[in-house]
Amino acid sequence: MKTRTLMHARPAGNASKSSMSLLVGLFSALSVGVAGAAELNTAGGSASTTTQRTDSGTAHVDSSILGAPLSTWTVAASTAAEKVLTWRIFIDEVLAANLSYAAARYDVDMAAADAAAAKLWPNPTLALTGDRDLTYHNKYGTGSDGMPALLRQVETHSIELTQTIEWVGKRKWRDTVADRSLRSSAATLNDFLRNLKLDAASAFADALAAQQRVDRLRAVAGFLADLTRAQERRFAAGDIGKPDLTQTRLEELRFRTDLTKAEADAEQARLTLATFLGRERGQTTFVVTGTLDQPVRTYDLAWLTDEALKQRPDLVALRHARDAADGGVHLAKASRVPDVDVSVTYTPNGGVVLNHPIDPTPSFRQLTVEFSFPIPIFDQGQYAIRKAYAAAEQAQVRLEAAELKAEVDIRTADSRYRAAIKRAANFRDDILKAADTLLEAKRFSYQRGASSLLELLEAQRSDNEVRQDYEEALADVAKSLIELERATGVEQKVDFR
Repeated sequence: MKTRTLMHARPAGNASKSSMSLLVGLFSALSVGVAGAAELNTAGGSASTTTQRTDSGTAHVDSSILGAPLSTWTVAASTAAEKVLTWRIFIDEVLAANLSYAAARYDVDMAAADAAAAKLWPNPTLALTGDRDLTYHNKYGTGSDGMPALLRQVETHSIELTQTIEWVGKRKWRDTVADRSLRSSAATLNDFLRNLKLDAASAFADALAAQQRVDRLRAVAGFLADLTRAQERRFAAGDIGKPDLTQTRLEELRFRTDLTKAEADAEQARLTLATFLGRERGQTTFVVTGTLDQPVRTYDLAWLTDEALKQRPDLVALRHARDAADGGVHLAKASRVPDVDVSVTYTPNGGVVLNHPIDPTPSFRQLTVEFSFPIPIFDQGQYAIRKAYAAAEQAQVRLEAAELKAEVDIRTADSRYRAAIKRAANFRDDILKAADTLLEAKRFSYQRGASSLLELLEAQRSDNEVRQDYEEALADVAKSLIELERATGVEQKVDFR
């Protein structure tokens, strides 16, 4: 709390010994305490198609019906539970049960299927044909020898097999593009998992900091409640005036208000943790435990930058995407030469009777081999090549932009981390000690009637503000370390145990 009350109270030198001893007991009892809570659900329906007509006469599909949930759907509901959540339990469950990561893994499975399909030859085509003489199929006439003759012409049945032969290099480059795309998808998944862990760590740090603030405010609010009761007894005994009692009550109400907000913030932070976990965690109430304090890391910034540019998964994914785009240029060039379709046809031809008046033909078998390909007169693949070159250059520019951003992000994260360390060290080495010393001195002097109640409350308030700022500084160190790992891709072993 940053507001300061400028009311004055008379020294407590005339207070009764019993009231003074009660206050001494309250001062020595001040300590830090406990933890808090969190909760979530779903449903179904069916649809039929209707339309709605606007003033202009245009008919629109009624999306409120088509977009309704189906009654046949089953939605798994989570069950309410409570769980003590340490950092190790939390991150292990994130890696095992996070639904977003489970969904992202299918991208790699689909890319692997595409890579396997790229190695395959085109399927052959089988064609079965037959013809029938509809005019003279069962008609008879006078044959060349004057005898009755079947007038049916030749009827055939054929079987044809066609295989597309790809030009040399086309299949090779298609396989290369698919392989690089698969590697890019795998690296992207690695980057997704890396950022998921870092986002989870940041959320855990927020929840831990929020819980520690609640614990501190609960302890102070409890102390002030006891102090208010003691002041009420002293006021009834005539040891203090109305201003002292009012000031104590006001201080308690301020802390109660801050505590209410802090509890709401802590609950929101705990609910955020549930989004990183499995489906059944929707109604789990977490009790977050751990420490924000992180050992100071020492590192060589130049080495970190070099490692980040070489190994950071998002940059690796962009390099594979660039290589895939380069392969696309070669594939577009190879595609300028058209594929050749080779067909083999076997045709058994039915015979015509020998006394046929027009065309006596004996039965015979026929084998046909055919080569066909499009003639590239108009579309010679020139625009496909131009597009492939543009995609390759775009991929290179995207990689260079990402590398530049990575270097800037590393320097920014390093600067923020060093500043956070210095701030936390200042609190640990100087400010905390000074605040504690001041509070002890004010308690001692108030017990002997040398300080007013307002001076004691001011010292107590300052001590709480300092400790709150110190906890925020520790959270900043942890989160800046997380961001340093995000920027460099080098694990910093953030641990809240």
